[in-house]
Amino acid sequence: MNRSISEMSTADVLEFIDGVLVTLVDTINDGVFPEIGYYGSSKKNVDFLEEKGYVHIDESPSFIDGRKVESAKTIAGLIYGLSRFKEHLEQNMSMSLRDFYYMHKVKHVQDVLKITDQTETNRLINLCERIIRLGGSSVPREEFGVVSSPKGTFYGDVTLSDMSGKRLNCASAGEYGWFISSRPFDVKIHDINIDAAVFVEKEAMSRNLIELGLAEGLKIGVGSLFGQPGRNMRAWIRRLADREVPIFVLVDMSPWSLRIFSTIKSNSIELANIQGLATPEAQLLGLTTDDFWGRKGMLRDIEHSLESMTKADLKCAQQNKNIPAISQDSVLNRENDIMLKKKRKGELEAFKAFGFPLADLKELYIKYLKEKTSSFDVKLI
Repeated sequence: MNRSISEMSTADVLEFIDGVLVTLVDTINDGVFPEIGYYGSSKKNVDFLEEKGYVHIDESPSFIDGRKVESAKTIAGLIYGLSRFKEHLEQNMSMSLRDFYYMHKVKHVQDVLKITDQTETNRLINLCERIIRLGGSSVPREEFGVVSSPKGTFYGDVTLSDMSGKRLNCASAGEYGWFISSRPFDVKIHDINIDAAVFVEKEAMSRNLIELGLAEGLKIGVGSLFGQPGRNMRAWIRRLADREVPIFVLVDMSPWSLRIFSTIKSNSIELANIQGLATPEAQLLGLTTDDFWGRKGMLRDIEHSLESMTKADLKCAQQNKNIPAISQDSVLNRENDIMLKKKRKGELEAFKAFGFPLADLKELYIKYLKEKTSSFDVKLI
């Protein structure tokens, strides 16, 4: 039975790394060229299932053949990289992608591996994700210490312990809430007192929802995606969904924002080998075309605020028709088709086009969130 990433420990990862290193050393010492198998992420290895998102299919493995000169360099890079991961994990230290690149600028390492730019070391880390597998699942780089700068925040009555071991409440961690950990799989959740979580594409609107007291008033969590969500945010959303928190996403009405939502809901082809990054239960709360053009749309009165789609927008919408997570999703495909037909797009800032005093704007936000969530059988207080 496959274990989830959250069930894996640092000890498990270290044990696997040790096993790979020992096997490589023993193979070389025996005078045999090593061969390492891994599964790539291409269309032949990835399928799309609406109830799961992108799923990895282990049917067409690739191999690093030590008899080839270029492969010998790759294997040498793997041994060096895995040894540095091991060292950092044993000391409870992390590294950035840029750190890893500069580790290859050490003169005796550079003389052997001759790394020219960071794309090479990034590819090596990506390869390690495909080689380090536990319970049949690829292990994300965060679990062997390679992390990105935290992206995204979450505000709401959720109590957790982060990687420092400190206990905190996401509604008491500052004006924006908690900055999502680079390793959300390893965050310990103690208590959840929210009825739903709303993740907002743009920081400004999520901040307004917090400033107006909607998190407390509606008993919801408010997350700020800061645009396309990072791996850490997508993993955090998955963690909340696993605790049966209804997940709603509020983005611009644009073909680009459909991609943002589809990444949350279905993950991506590139990262299909990493479990725990898709939340099929997530619902598109808005902005939707019905908000502006539907018979009961709450934003019909500001339809004039919509902007014309640019050539880049139209091209994106056309390309969306070939993205399985959008074209095979009835809701997203319909949204994309209507935008293509109307050639108009809307932004979350459109709420400000009503020109309401803040008290009235707050009531509009409350009405919008309540009515839209109720259509998914979630009743906010």
